[in-house]
Amino acid sequence: MRCNSVISDEVMVDVDNLNVIFGKSHIVHDVSFKVKKGEIIGLFGISGAGKTTIVRVMTCQIEKKYWNGTVKVTGLSPAKKRNHPKILNNIGYVPQLEELNLYYELSPLANVEVFTSTYGMNKQKTKEIAKELFTILDIPEDTWKKRTKYMSGGEKKRLSMAIGLIHNPDVLFLDEPTTGVDASKRYDILSYLKKLNQHLHTTMFIITHDLEAALICDKTAILRDGKLLEFDDPHKLISSLPSNGLVLRLTLDNLNEKMIDIIKNFEPIKKILRVGNDILELLVDNFEDNLSRLIQFLVDKGIKVNSMNRDLATFRRFFQIRIDEEQEKESKEMDSIIADRGDIS
Repeated sequence: MRCNSVISDEVMVDVDNLNVIFGKSHIVHDVSFKVKKGEIIGLFGISGAGKTTIVRVMTCQIEKKYWNGTVKVTGLSPAKKRNHPKILNNIGYVPQLEELNLYYELSPLANVEVFTSTYGMNKQKTKEIAKELFTILDIPEDTWKKRTKYMSGGEKKRLSMAIGLIHNPDVLFLDEPTTGVDASKRYDILSYLKKLNQHLHTTMFIITHDLEAALICDKTAILRDGKLLEFDDPHKLISSLPSNGLVLRLTLDNLNEKMIDIIKNFEPIKKILRVGNDILELLVDNFEDNLSRLIQFLVDKGIKVNSMNRDLATFRRFFQIRIDEEQEKESKEMDSIIADRGDIS
């Protein structure tokens, strides 16, 4: 097994100007990014954003005739079929549903043996690696030789991760790793992934709707309608917001749209988000300088504030803002096209 390490400059995945087209459907548009060895990458977006399609290209599941651009995974291009066996040997995959890669009637150790038999790995060495992974993942030793069906949901999820890592892949793809796990256990799963990453130095792609996964990511990709909107350190993305992502959270009496329209008139406010029945989050330019002015503005307008606190925006909030901005941009472009057509007619 590999030991602790830091992110290196070696590029594990290089995607340049990727387009995926099925017939008349343009699924992925000009997507480009590079991933270094040891990085954890989060692919975020609602259904239809293009996350799975991009991963299917990287994992040799889509024929070259359906995509163009340059893609390299562990230095090899999936465009060439002769590279597929090598790429698949260099990567691991953990499906969303554990039953897709686990045999519930077999023990965890027997599951490992079945999986690694396809790689021709030494049985004794495989068992040693499995035990090390089971230990890292806190899979109880008294379950290792019992039937997998008796394990808890969280234990099955962690066993699935161990299976994906057993052949020591350079890159591991995880499809919705927190799905099907109790809300209270989601952070445990993310912590285990970070622990594995730090111990094995495995590059990881997390394909998910769970925005909390950004907590362990070195880079986050935000996708919408097959387009890559952002690809960067989540902390840098948050810091790109007004006042480096500082948020003013207000709880107001009888909050309504008219009140929100009044608050919008305070010029330094760059974004208003309604995050509850009576709660607003405001992004304000020059936060510290304008805070007292904003308070006076609210008093002058007769707006009663029940509570006020400042916080740093989360990745969830950045994601919401970025998607909203894109929707507003597309709406304006559509309005412009309609207006142009009206002028022509």
